[in-house]
Amino acid sequence: MPEPDPNVRLSNAEREALIARLQAATEEGRLDLNEFADRSREVYEARTFADVERLLADLPAEDRALAVPRAAAAPADMALEPAYTHLKRQGAWTVPGRIVVNPKYSRVTLDFRTAEFTTRDVEIAVNLEYSGLRIILPKGAHAVDDGVTLEGGQVLNRAFTPSGGPRIRLTGRVLYSRLKVRYERRFLWWRG
Repeated sequence: MPEPDPNVRLSNAEREALIARLQAATEEGRLDLNEFADRSREVYEARTFADVERLLADLPAEDRALAVPRAAAAPADMALEPAYTHLKRQGAWTVPGRIVVNPKYSRVTLDFRTAEFTTRDVEIAVNLEYSGLRIILPKGAHAVDDGVTLEGGQVLNRAFTPSGGPRIRLTGRVLYSRLKVRYERRFLWWRG
């Protein structure tokens, strides 16, 4: 693919593609988090390709490609099976179409507030045994819990009103455990 003209202004999609390249380099260990933060800020401040070329100059050729990447395929199912611990999935993560949560004596938090949904419907299959699952949804999303069998414990769904956004379908069983679905708390000091 030919190199873009350095005098051409960057589009929003090209900026996001560059950030994705920097993030991939960070995940590979080529950049530390401070370098990633500095370079990302500079990408958002840049106007032309010439402004960002130097930010990618010390990375391998595939990481320097300035073309907008193709849409990634939907990720495979995610399986979470912690034992005797607390597991959190939060921040900017890609949500697959199906998540299996099978903890033993553990607490799991799935925070979808800044996650990227690959599909409008997400199934969360649960097998909670003496554990807790907390799901935090972004505004516009909702959860349906009629596929959950309760065998002791509690299912508390405070995000059940359909509003056109992503739908979380909960299936499986809750055995002496607690399953809670809610939106982000309104007050800053209560967030989380």
